[in-house]
Amino acid sequence: MLSDEEVLRSVRELAKGRGEDVPAALPGAAEITRYCLLEGEIVRCVESRTEKERFHAGPLDLSGRPVFETTIHAHRVPPPQDPSQEKTFRLVRRGSVDDRSCDCGNGSVTCQRCSGAGDVRCDPRTHCTGCKGNDSCLRCDGTGKRSGAPADRTAREQEERVTCRLCGALDAACGVCRGRGAVECPTCRGAGLRPCPDCDRAGTVPHQHCKGTGRTVTWTEGVITRSPDTDRVRLPQFGVPYLARQSAREKGAWVRTDLTDDKPLPDRQAKLLGQELRTKLVERDQEIARRVDLSYLPLARVVVTAQPHRVYYVVPTARAPYVLLLPSRRRSWQIAAVACGALALLFLVVRLIG
Repeated sequence: MLSDEEVLRSVRELAKGRGEDVPAALPGAAEITRYCLLEGEIVRCVESRTEKERFHAGPLDLSGRPVFETTIHAHRVPPPQDPSQEKTFRLVRRGSVDDRSCDCGNGSVTCQRCSGAGDVRCDPRTHCTGCKGNDSCLRCDGTGKRSGAPADRTAREQEERVTCRLCGALDAACGVCRGRGAVECPTCRGAGLRPCPDCDRAGTVPHQHCKGTGRTVTWTEGVITRSPDTDRVRLPQFGVPYLARQSAREKGAWVRTDLTDDKPLPDRQAKLLGQELRTKLVERDQEIARRVDLSYLPLARVVVTAQPHRVYYVVPTARAPYVLLLPSRRRSWQIAAVACGALALLFLVVRLIG
């Protein structure tokens, strides 16, 4: 961390380079405010555990899986070496595996649709695609008995009609069914039976419970899931302008710390961060491990009494300190007000000219 003398010397050198005289060394001539910038991430490993009954249709070898004794919540697993890696453990409770033959015997059961016959009943006849059962014969209407003289038809309609096979009337019957009103079923070809669509004439279908394997396996499974939870750190959240923080990020000599017992954050920096840091480091629910990758940088803010409209930010670097000069907040508001006034005046002039 730069001393007050080093901070003020850096400010005077910048002012001297600008051709200015800054009496920063006099008692009370400058006010120094210290900040500790802390950036990085905290990666936590969050663990969840569940236990439930499992079922598998067919044979299943569970001998290679790890086992737990009574409850998955009491099972001990070593903490992760890398908290950022997601991992899932699937375990089997000791003595819970039940590998047995299915009640069906061989994996198949009688087909319910055909009752094991392999065929199902089918209507040997189906509606005619030509007349659809309407006007199958203009004389007998599919009954075989003529009802009278046919009505007058156009020459085109007469050409489409044929001799009825039921009553013998000329040019009266549908050309597809020839007066019958129905045609032979294309599926069963008039036999009245068709192959069962469920078993394809086998008479049996695979047993759904065992998926046709003839075996089932049940067991109690415990699942341990470890997932990373990354918390981005950027402290302090307020008080340091964006340009000052960006200059510190690009030019500053950051010091890495993982906030462990052997590499703690210096007391002065920890005091500056206060409650913000304690909030970030609080342990989360189901947290079992963490990795802290943080770097801190001491930043000094200097306001010279003779120049209250300017603020100097001194950033320690690998070489000489870097000094960023920014207008004070009051001066920034004044500049913004002047700019808005100029824009308003320009707008008024344009309206008057127009």
